[in-house]
Amino acid sequence: MSDDSTPLAIDIGSSAVKAVKLEKKEERLVLSRLGACSLAPGAVQGGFVHDPEEVERALGELLPLGAEEEREVVVALSGRAAMVRTVLLPAEEDFPVVDALEAEAMQVLPVPLEEVRLSHLRVGQLERGVERLDEYLMIAVRRGPLEALLNFLKRIGYEPVIVDVNFLAMESAFELSGMREEGEITALVDIGASETLVNVVCDEHTLITRAVPFGGEGLTRSLSDRLAISREEAEAVKRGKAPAANQDALDDLLREEAQKLAFELDGTFRLMWPITPAPEVERVVLSGGGARLMGLPGRLEEALDAPVEMLAPFRRVEAPEEEFDSDLLESLAPAAAIGAGLAYRAVEAA
Repeated sequence: MSDDSTPLAIDIGSSAVKAVKLEKKEERLVLSRLGACSLAPGAVQGGFVHDPEEVERALGELLPLGAEEEREVVVALSGRAAMVRTVLLPAEEDFPVVDALEAEAMQVLPVPLEEVRLSHLRVGQLERGVERLDEYLMIAVRRGPLEALLNFLKRIGYEPVIVDVNFLAMESAFELSGMREEGEITALVDIGASETLVNVVCDEHTLITRAVPFGGEGLTRSLSDRLAISREEAEAVKRGKAPAANQDALDDLLREEAQKLAFELDGTFRLMWPITPAPEVERVVLSGGGARLMGLPGRLEEALDAPVEMLAPFRRVEAPEEEFDSDLLESLAPAAAIGAGLAYRAVEAA
């Protein structure tokens, strides 16, 4: 890869593979690649590639062989394979930070400590009364999914140069979009096929992250069962590309699903209160393929009593008209948010 090029960002999700590449030209960010290819159901689940041939096929359609400059890639682990948590520790010179973070990890991780790779980053300092506290971002990555992903990519000819986690890629996409408001507590909500990732941020601080059991694939199954239609027909109805034979049943189901997601989000927000004295989440920003569910933003606004809007990760990025159709760019943008965040991370690291 040439010195002035940046790695390609690849987001391997449960329903599709997305590829994004950004390049910095002088002071401008330019989109040079954007694409998505659907995966067969079950090919990727819980952060594990269960059908390598299917994922390799999708990558082959997105990235023709011979593009040697795109062999170096930036990837991320799913929400189930990683945990990001803010930890406050005494700001003392000799305080045993590593031991304290390991003890914290043992309390909150669903797997033994030896099954994860633990890292941390000091992100700031704050005062509570007379006490000074250091703020750390603790990142725990499960070794199994990490090694499986790296081995798979290397086997098919790619070289992962940066491995991120989806929660942090969401923040990078939010930063790229320029939608951040100073001092505002914002819930970034990425709705994927099998899970929804929630990352509550304020300025450059991560307040809480959580993966909740809500995804577009479950909604497709519910639509198929409730409306007595095939999976393919249910998918088309879900995305507003086909009319529903029973509109009342569809409206009832969409309302129920929005309430389920609102319940999960509200539960996540309540877990945040010991971390920050702020009274409430002030804005919800949606991304992911499931975010384009017909009427979802409005229904969530009603349920959460907070403004809800769509993430526009490429809002400040130059996209050459001769290469990218504006309608296609707009339709792909929410689903490509994780990839956009990874691509931005690659540019910043170059």
